[in-house]
Amino acid sequence: MKLSESMIVAEILAGIKINRIEDKGAKSALLKDYLAIRRAAKEADEAKAEIVRKFQEDWADEIKAVRSFREKHKPVIGHLDFLEAERDANSAIVDTLDSQVELDITPVKIEAVEAVSEDITLEQIAFLVDLGVMEE
Repeated sequence: MKLSESMIVAEILAGIKINRIEDKGAKSALLKDYLAIRRAAKEADEAKAEIVRKFQEDWADEIKAVRSFREKHKPVIGHLDFLEAERDANSAIVDTLDSQVELDITPVKIEAVEAVSEDITLEQIAFLVDLGVMEE
């Protein structure tokens, strides 16, 4: 699973009311899976935040000037090093979020969750099935 996917899965699973799940095995598996996925998502978020923090720290002097150009919808002129560093930082974030994380997931039957999660959408269920978090 990509780290970016783990972040989405963690958000979806966070909305499930686990205490309402009657199947003890499904409840236990979902809790274990959620904690592992959340840990991966948190690490991804922290890595992304660190890249952003470092970029903002390194380029603090130019950020305001570039922001001013952008707010006025004008081309950014005279800040080529900044723009290259920004592209590199964005690329590093994409690479980080695209990296794979190995998780030991125990798929949970859709039926165990569908009765207790009023807000889950069909697309979210399909996404969870595609990633092996849920099974038909």
